[in-house]
Amino acid sequence: MNQTEQALLNIIQISLVGKEISLPPDPDWEAILDEAEKQTILGFVIPAAPEEYRKKWSNKADRILFDFIRILHAQTQLVGLFKDKQIPMAILKGSAVAVFYPNPACRSMGDIDFIVPEEHFEEANRLMQANGFSFCGEHREHRHTSYLKDGISFELHHHFSYSDIDVESFIQDGLSNLKTGEINGNVFPMLPRLANGLVLLAHMIHHFKSGVGLRQAIDWMMYVNSIPDDTFWNGEFLPAAASVGLDTTAVVATKMCQMYLGLSDRFTWCKDADPDLCSELMRGILASGNFGIKKGAGSKIAAVLLKSKEKGTFRFLQEQGKKNWKACQKHPWLKPFAWLYQAGRYIRQGVRIRDSHAKKYDDIQQQYRKDKLYHLLNSKNRKA
Repeated sequence: MNQTEQALLNIIQISLVGKEISLPPDPDWEAILDEAEKQTILGFVIPAAPEEYRKKWSNKADRILFDFIRILHAQTQLVGLFKDKQIPMAILKGSAVAVFYPNPACRSMGDIDFIVPEEHFEEANRLMQANGFSFCGEHREHRHTSYLKDGISFELHHHFSYSDIDVESFIQDGLSNLKTGEINGNVFPMLPRLANGLVLLAHMIHHFKSGVGLRQAIDWMMYVNSIPDDTFWNGEFLPAAASVGLDTTAVVATKMCQMYLGLSDRFTWCKDADPDLCSELMRGILASGNFGIKKGAGSKIAAVLLKSKEKGTFRFLQEQGKKNWKACQKHPWLKPFAWLYQAGRYIRQGVRIRDSHAKKYDDIQQQYRKDKLYHLLNSKNRKA
């Protein structure tokens, strides 16, 4: 771990859990802020910087706040739309974890993910299409559909689980026992704490091979920090996590947060986690960045390749084209050509879209370590 990474971890402890800890001497704030941007955690790092750097990075800080307000407003409208039609729904990730932060507005926000019971899925699709949401396609074996409105992406799920991690029974139970979250007066439905935690954990481990960053680790930490009762963890959460192979991930990720991110040691249910495994997990997170953005020296090429690999190149270009091409948003007849616009946009930016197999993000040794760590974290794979 280099000095920049250590300083960033110290800032996380100071900003999020109020830990009294000193930064390394003469920190390189430009490097720290650059690293924070790659990890998508600029929102609570910029306020900790000296004034000259706060001014220099103020536009990005303002953008994070603007996006937060804009997305929260769009989410509130969405919730109201579904409430009026009496369609049950729950926000996934995003606001459903930002609510646990000391200042939710400091958490960077992206897409609005939400889920409805499967029997309401088609009705929900019709509702969105009838209310100005532009359909962007079905994804991951029809696991969800994507929409775009006012430059904001919406993912409507009827299932959330991944092929390698199935937490669906807990989510479906949670949809019958929804809880209420609130941020700055904006109220939204969210899953109960067990299902909510399993979603965060499943999301983290599923994306581990492609790249999990500090934001996902911090999301988990803030969720854990919101439930100080060991009885819940030992009596309810860990047995549920074990049933889907996530118990080791839960224990190791929590212990890692204690070792590196300042999580209180009052959580004793993770005390037997292997410290070496915790360190290896943190190394992987620091090397990756948010969804693998740091792979390939943090280039934009790596980020584009990662997304195109996950969704398919044509589908990825089509989605991004619909989002970025203003003329397409005004003139629906242009939508079939959105992928062409986006390809040209990347070419202008100097980004070459290649076949995912033609570009390796890591050398063979690093990929082997990631595969091995994933195997150790997923207890269901380990027992098989």
